[in-house]
Amino acid sequence: MSDQWFVHSNGEQMGPYTGEQLVQYAQEGSITAETMVWADGMPEWAPASQVPGLIPAAVAPAATTSTAWAPPGSRLATGGAVATTSIAAASSQAAQAPVGGEYPFVSVKKSNFGLWLGMFLGGFICFFIGLILVILGGLAGAKAASAGGSELAGAGQAGAGGLMFFVGWVVSVIAMIFFYINIYRAWVCLQPGAPRTTPGKAVGFLFIPFFNIYWFFVAINGLPKNWNRIVSSYEDLKAAPKLSETTFLLFCIGIFIAPLALVMIFPVMSQICKGINFFAARRNAAVAATSTYSAFGGR
Repeated sequence: MSDQWFVHSNGEQMGPYTGEQLVQYAQEGSITAETMVWADGMPEWAPASQVPGLIPAAVAPAATTSTAWAPPGSRLATGGAVATTSIAAASSQAAQAPVGGEYPFVSVKKSNFGLWLGMFLGGFICFFIGLILVILGGLAGAKAASAGGSELAGAGQAGAGGLMFFVGWVVSVIAMIFFYINIYRAWVCLQPGAPRTTPGKAVGFLFIPFFNIYWFFVAINGLPKNWNRIVSSYEDLKAAPKLSETTFLLFCIGIFIAPLALVMIFPVMSQICKGINFFAARRNAAVAATSTYSAFGGR
């Protein structure tokens, strides 16, 4: 698997990064001995000081070397230099470790399918009302002109129709942005499981002309494939909702058949929102449990 590391700092999960990037950040001081890091194969998040070769010996507490987590075949760094088995190689070895344990908690906000649905349908309703008003305004103007009156008789209705068109366009754009935000969040949920791509690439590459036709099938059609593989690999994710590969494939085909996309976007968004909310609720429950434990004097 790819060399992917994640960093948890200030309540946010960042990454993935390569092992070389982590070493560079540690040398620059962006990553300290207390910074929590994780790579696929590690049993849980661990301080950077426990990852061999990451934190220079002059910075890392000496006591951590005896209990440091080390991927198979790696050796501790000495004198602040990276060991023979580099952090990049160690992460690659760690990624090959069997899954099935506890899946790391990911920081992701809940999604609201009803809100998106309201915006999506609201945009179409505004377009429809605008079209009706423009037609009525045109008919009123034509009727007035034929009767010898002013052609501006229906200008008010036509203007109101144009305004409704504009409102519909704004609402539709917001609904589309919300769609991309949820695609991003869905890929965020998968990052500890080493998916095919990162959230930034998944969404960002969709805006590259021509290339985005191919990437649409990677970021959208590839989402349920990666999702179902990862949630099936961890015991504590067995209850996670699965995504329908057929539904997502039909939606992607819809980029060539517009009516199909308009129909399939509803089940696609519904499934994505349910999946995101599962991970958000999972993390929120863990945070609440930790807070309750601390409130009663837990250590």
